[in-house]
Amino acid sequence: MLEAMLVISFLGMIILPIFTGIYFARKLNLSWKLFLAGGLTFIASQVLHVPLVLALTPTFQSWGVIAYAVVLGLLAGLFEETARYILLKFILKKSRTLNEGVYIGLGHGGTEAILLGVFAALAFVNMAAYRYIDLSTVPSIPAEQLELAKQQVEAYWSTPPYLAILGFVERIFAMCLHVALSVMVLYGLAAKKQSWFWMAVAWHSLVDAVAVYLGQNISLLAVEGIVGVFAVISLGIVFWIKPKFAGMINAEAQSRVEETGAGVR
Repeated sequence: MLEAMLVISFLGMIILPIFTGIYFARKLNLSWKLFLAGGLTFIASQVLHVPLVLALTPTFQSWGVIAYAVVLGLLAGLFEETARYILLKFILKKSRTLNEGVYIGLGHGGTEAILLGVFAALAFVNMAAYRYIDLSTVPSIPAEQLELAKQQVEAYWSTPPYLAILGFVERIFAMCLHVALSVMVLYGLAAKKQSWFWMAVAWHSLVDAVAVYLGQNISLLAVEGIVGVFAVISLGIVFWIKPKFAGMINAEAQSRVEETGAGVR
């Protein structure tokens, strides 16, 4: 049962974003380039983000759980939303519709899911290989780390099946979040309202900080439940912004009509 759940989890993380990308490309009549651009933006945002977090984590952790969670959340918000802003302002200058924002967000969150799914698949293969062999015969495991390696393998295969699927579920929630964040940043640029970028940074930081903090204090199942609530709120943000895009388009159309009328007179 556990093996099946682990396989479903990492395959879901890889396959769902691909099928979602295909579906929305057809449904919204959009180019795959937007999906790929969103994905490359996620990767670019991690080039500095990941090394910085790895280098400073010991320092962050010494500040206490709350400070550690806040700093990690803030860094994620700043790096990813800044990368998203640069993409939309300087590269995808003509992408200013709600549908484009949704698709770019799917690419961002979907690429993250695919990469994590690949890492999870590699971990599964490694743990499956280590499960039935004498780890002391593995040259890559130093003698001083042998006991730790045994504990890690045992812990991996002792995971409750219902927890094994949480990685997949979390990626679905994260994709909802990234769709909302992309739409927020895009609307801010389209409407020339810089405050929306900072709201996106704040929302991203809050969600990540809460997840990190609660992950060290309550069960994983409860954490995912709360993250699920954040995902629903994120989708609510998208539907809240949707009329604003429509209103902005109508205002631009009315302005063009008035300019044309003035030219005729």
